[in-house]
Amino acid sequence: MNRRSLLQSLIAGGTLLTTGCVGSLSSTADQPEAPHVFENYRFDGTDLVVKFRDAAGVQNAVLYNSSTDEEYETIKQPLGTIRFPVVFPERLETYIADSLHVKAKTSDGWARQWIPEIVHAHTEDVEVLRDGRARFEIENQGEAPLLVRFAGIYGDVPNPTVDPQSESFDRSSLNFGPGVVGIGQNRPLSSSRTDLVVSPGETAPFETTYAPFAFPNGADIEDCDGEERTAKIAIVHASGGSASYTFSFCLDGELTSIEGQAAEVCNSADAEGTETKP
Repeated sequence: MNRRSLLQSLIAGGTLLTTGCVGSLSSTADQPEAPHVFENYRFDGTDLVVKFRDAAGVQNAVLYNSSTDEEYETIKQPLGTIRFPVVFPERLETYIADSLHVKAKTSDGWARQWIPEIVHAHTEDVEVLRDGRARFEIENQGEAPLLVRFAGIYGDVPNPTVDPQSESFDRSSLNFGPGVVGIGQNRPLSSSRTDLVVSPGETAPFETTYAPFAFPNGADIEDCDGEERTAKIAIVHASGGSASYTFSFCLDGELTSIEGQAAEVCNSADAEGTETKP
């Protein structure tokens, strides 16, 4: 897949979450220009790392939201390179948004740097598990750390979730967990839920904690006829927006009850989703 072509097409279609304009915020005549103060910045895990120029003489550095003027953190007398925590998976929140800035106070005034990065979740390899849950991978094709707020599977599935891309969808209604857990090398090792963070350019495996392919109210043998069906999977970015993909799958085999649950599944080891498409 050509990542550059994909990002260009997504930007043209308005699918990507943009977190600013490319480049630095232009400065006024009585303020130092950002390139004279900021040398560079990058993301490292859940932190934003900012490096100042040696001769800048920065007195204070502030991470803030330019739309609300909310100041997240202030570091006094920073020495060269500083780190701001910007992703908080344990509370499913992130500072990465369309108005994230860093401002630095010098003897000449305040210099401001826009953090113009994007996040985008590409999802593929959807697999139907024997207990009705789903397994898939999420690739972060953006340039900032992606925090998975929620993963929904809906459409022609027995037990669909809410559609995060419907006009009636309200993000405030997500008063529950992310619906997924990392597996394999991405398994969560603590309550901090670092499994929900996918670094730029990285791919992580997940499984749903719910069972979209199970029949909660029972099923008929016709429900396991092996007919190809289509559904959608959507990843809600904690920083705003979502990415949705269509995939196909089949359910066949014998009806089997899920142990400890009042639900049934089509017990086939060959039930597997195809590659997703946007």
